[in-house]
Amino acid sequence: MLSLGLVREVERLLAEKQLSQRKIAILLGVSRGAVGAIAAGRRGIWGKESATGEQADAADLLPDRCRSCGFLVIMPCVVCQARDYRRRKKVAGQSGQRGYPGQHGSFSRDLN
Repeated sequence: MLSLGLVREVERLLAEKQLSQRKIAILLGVSRGAVGAIAAGRRGIWGKESATGEQADAADLLPDRCRSCGFLVIMPCVVCQARDYRRRKKVAGQSGQRGYPGQHGSFSRDLN
């Protein structure tokens, strides 16, 4: 997904009408199709923003090694979140509370 800043930069360059769509795509490193969709109005002016409200960077989309499980993931680690979720549900089931839907044992592989 394109960052919001990148989408706005494409829109700004299109509004200036000094560069072709192809040159804008090469200059910004996006596809010609994305530039064409923004120019034609088929793509809204939205994009990925970071949690702090700042513009997302390409480095935000690179996978990192999770310090907890060791998987190569885009942070936050979904593997660790899934494991925590299953642990909480397992503990809740042992304490007499109802489990989550589909807990009938059809998926027996443990993520631990």
